[in-house]
Amino acid sequence: MSAEIDAWLGVRFATLAHPFAAPAPTDPVAPASPGGEFGPAPIQPPVPGFHLPGGQSAIDCLTLNVWAPRGVEAAPVAVWLFGGGFEMGTASTPYFDGASLAAAAQSVVVTLNYRVGAFGFGTFAQRGGELSAAHDLGLQDVCAALRWIDAAAPSFGGDPARVTLIGQSAGAFLAAAAAVAPGVPRPRALACFSGGASRVIAADDAARFGEAILDRLDAQHLIDLDPETVLAAQAAVAPRDLGVRNGVRPVGFGVAIDEGTPDAVVPRHPLDAVRAGALRDTFVLAAAGTDEMEGFGPGSVPDLDGPLADAIESLTGDAPRRVLDAYGEGDATATWRRLLGDYIYRLPAARLVATQHAAGGGAAYLEVGREGDTPGGHGAELDGIFARGDDARSRAVQETLVALIREGRLDGGELGAALVAGTVPAASLSPDDLVTIWQGVDRP
Repeated sequence: MSAEIDAWLGVRFATLAHPFAAPAPTDPVAPASPGGEFGPAPIQPPVPGFHLPGGQSAIDCLTLNVWAPRGVEAAPVAVWLFGGGFEMGTASTPYFDGASLAAAAQSVVVTLNYRVGAFGFGTFAQRGGELSAAHDLGLQDVCAALRWIDAAAPSFGGDPARVTLIGQSAGAFLAAAAAVAPGVPRPRALACFSGGASRVIAADDAARFGEAILDRLDAQHLIDLDPETVLAAQAAVAPRDLGVRNGVRPVGFGVAIDEGTPDAVVPRHPLDAVRAGALRDTFVLAAAGTDEMEGFGPGSVPDLDGPLADAIESLTGDAPRRVLDAYGEGDATATWRRLLGDYIYRLPAARLVATQHAAGGGAAYLEVGREGDTPGGHGAELDGIFARGDDARSRAVQETLVALIREGRLDGGELGAALVAGTVPAASLSPDDLVTIWQGVDRP
């Protein structure tokens, strides 16, 4: 780490009375001096490739980490939300060290933990009592952290009026929801990588999935159960197939509509809020990889066991013929993988940009393409986001994000003329074409 970048690690922004409680904010005050250690990660199954120096916890995980150029004042602030399918991930890892980005953007960089899996996105509020707050708890954590950062930013040298909220994958879906959540300060800029205002689950579907988990547990004593028991129940009912998890009626964890609850954070679909102008004063960058499915391992995208048209119908419902026509007649399994990547990640990003433009706000789309023989797969942008990649694609992502953090907006980049990092394959549909071809097909 550069001697000119100070770091505060493991700063607590909220506490929990029990694992399924609403976050209770702490005083928004920076520690007296830099230092500390990463706090525990949110409780979850093992995270391959992630060193977790602080271990895991179902109670003590609500901490954040801050990097800032020494002596900076009124600097822009970048806030990072990790991804992991709503089931895993953490900010308590050197993998998301923010020092290089803080130096490149001359900004304050904040990474934060939120609860994941059943502890963060299980909908159990229908049971009432000690579970009455158990809806979108991970998003509630994010909202609590954003309010904390808004108040504490000056003590780290940051300007709370110059915040860029950045998320990738599940973190992008959460960033879009948090940016329009009630009672949360609107960011100056929003950057969603591999996601947008999507992965939204209807209240009844979220409650039904929560009940499936509770059916495997002693629901009367959920808060007292060994966390590993809860994780086992979660694993038994959560599908692995990305098409099932992200279909027209998503099955699994996500951003759940919680209209009518006293502490609602998703009273309506986030894209409806954008459509109504909620982010008119926020610049929106949405990005996705041209080869998203190449970032996932075996089992996440099962091979087709029938006609491509049947698979599309199972994913989207009654899709128009133009969807099938747009993806050609090549290898059916390869076509299915490309279509699935478009539907789950690229389409929400394109729709977010198009909706923001239609509402009168600024927005740009960024294509994360191929670097040589390396596909633009899920997560290909991470080195660029954290200003640590030497390849041309990573440098382009870094330059785009640094400009957004510094200026609060980007020049150019209309939907029909997307910004590009890497090489875009000839078969890749443009963001404009995605919006047109998929018109009338829901992507919750």
